[in-house]
Amino acid sequence: MDEELGEEANLPLLPYRFRYAGFALIILGFGAAYLYFWGGRPAFFEVPVFAIVTSYVETRWFVVAQTNSLDEISFLFFLFGLLFIGFSRDKNENHITNLIRIKILFYSVYLTTLVWGLAYLTVFGWPIIVVSAFIFATFLIVYIILLRLSLVMYYKNLMYQ
Repeated sequence: MDEELGEEANLPLLPYRFRYAGFALIILGFGAAYLYFWGGRPAFFEVPVFAIVTSYVETRWFVVAQTNSLDEISFLFFLFGLLFIGFSRDKNENHITNLIRIKILFYSVYLTTLVWGLAYLTVFGWPIIVVSAFIFATFLIVYIILLRLSLVMYYKNLMYQ
């Protein structure tokens, strides 16, 4: 069937090895989070950064601000780690696994949209920005979990046929 669909059957997935990089990034993210919350925030990570908006003592726009970048590093490591795990190929990809991926992607979008809608109805003010960032990460987690469960069921059914 892949031949019938041609190039359209190939999803733009990352190579399989990116999955390992994703796990490594998540471990590094835990390390950065540990340093940020319990490690005394080493001064090495105090850097000037360009900020569109910064709001600590006062709100400032388009400035270079001094900040400890560990929390941003931690979140980005988690985010890209999840992305690499969720969107890297399996060892044995075929048109069925591609269809499973697409179906799970839709379910993840539906669920994330529902959660985001509930968040906007129950969280007010600036905290919605923080909640939104976590909801996007949750989308990737839901996608990964549903995808893995679906692929396990598919391979299990394939073995017993």
